Amino acid sequence: MGFTVIFRKDTSKPLITEDLQSYIDDCSANGGGNIVFNKGEYVLSTVFLKSNVNIVLEEGAVLLGAPSFYDYCFHEKIDYPLYQDESHSFFHCSMFVGIDCENISITGKGKIDMRSVWDEDNVRNIVHRGAKCIALKECKNVAIKGVTVNNCTDLAIYFAGCENVEISGIKMRTYIDGISPDNSKNVKIYDCDIETGDDGIVFKSSFTLNRIDYCKNIRVWNCKIKSRCNAIKFGTETNGGFDNIDVRDIRINDTRLCGICIESVDGAVITNVRISNVYMKNVATPLFIFLGDRMRAPAGTPVGRISDITIENVTAEGPYVPYEIIPMNYWSFIAKSEIQYPWMGVLSFTPEEIEKNKDNYWQTTSNVMGLDGNSVKNLTLKNILFTLQGGCKEYIREVPQNTSDYPEIDVNGKALPAKGIFFRNVDGLVLDNVKIKTYLEDARKDDFVFENVKNCKVIRS
Repeated sequence: MGFTVIFRKDTSKPLITEDLQSYIDDCSANGGGNIVFNKGEYVLSTVFLKSNVNIVLEEGAVLLGAPSFYDYCFHEKIDYPLYQDESHSFFHCSMFVGIDCENISITGKGKIDMRSVWDEDNVRNIVHRGAKCIALKECKNVAIKGVTVNNCTDLAIYFAGCENVEISGIKMRTYIDGISPDNSKNVKIYDCDIETGDDGIVFKSSFTLNRIDYCKNIRVWNCKIKSRCNAIKFGTETNGGFDNIDVRDIRINDTRLCGICIESVDGAVITNVRISNVYMKNVATPLFIFLGDRMRAPAGTPVGRISDITIENVTAEGPYVPYEIIPMNYWSFIAKSEIQYPWMGVLSFTPEEIEKNKDNYWQTTSNVMGLDGNSVKNLTLKNILFTLQGGCKEYIREVPQNTSDYPEIDVNGKALPAKGIFFRNVDGLVLDNVKIKTYLEDARKDDFVFENVKNCKVIRS
């Protein structure tokens, strides 16, 4: 691949889109190569990547998103049922689009700034979300390395049905999900620093490929995550499954909902997951594992399963204090909501309501929820220390079972009977050196509460 283009923009044109697309097409047609952006600012809307083309952003190069949502390609037509959110259904409304490409990359020390451009008129009816930054579908041999991605108003880096993907050294501050592998295989994500208004690193297994498929053989390590929703998450798009996922050496700060969140609600089989060496600070709820039957899936899809999960060497602690963080959607962006109070599950209240809620119990209990007749199986928690806020005076005595609702961490209630973790419908549970502490005195006596839990082994050190 000896073809190299040093990109020089035509200053008479407000957008470089047509010129860059021409260079990409020519580069691919000539066997592939590099398109290099030198130091400077370039304004770009939608380009379609082609096989064997590498986009290189040198230090000081800044790709600015187009100033209007209408500059971007509108989303493509889909002729099969959509069982997943619209954001996971469409690819074309993005800055970089890759469909059926091989050997592609976006690398360097430059920046991409999508400039907070929302779909102000909501013409797509996707809650004002704008363009994605990078959207890839059924691509192979992909590298995204070193670049900074800021101010994206839809999924920032989303790839579905892709194989052999390496993402490293990414710095990100973005409003919606950060890095989202969907039904992708042989994926490495490492050395990334992510702040998101929505979920940080989030694994999906949707029906966007018009088939049931898997996320498989995924490694995530040495990443920092700060999220206004969940930091590490499986779901909620969960039609196919997840197998052989390894997440380790993660630091999670200032996260509103949950640190580690594993969900199967649309038929997905989740198995062989290992999560280790995680440190959380100022994270509202450390752990949520949920098997539900929302079943937003093709007719006849069986209810999913969760099994063979190991989570070890996890510390979560306070102090639980307010923090600055990026808005999480169009409305909070308009409201300039950039302070999150840990005791506020929603985004904005009057100062009086903020002060009032500060005195109430706010921290949702970590919980593991299987289904009646379909338990979470073979779960090991080892070397775990949760130091929680505590201070609960009243709590739910009879925990409801809302298995078909959207599976947020408090779907079955906020203050559950356990101080630490509430377990329901689990078969094969090992708690090895799992400790719960609270900063404030708590009315609940038990660190753990077990409801229909079989084959449970508690090892204390």
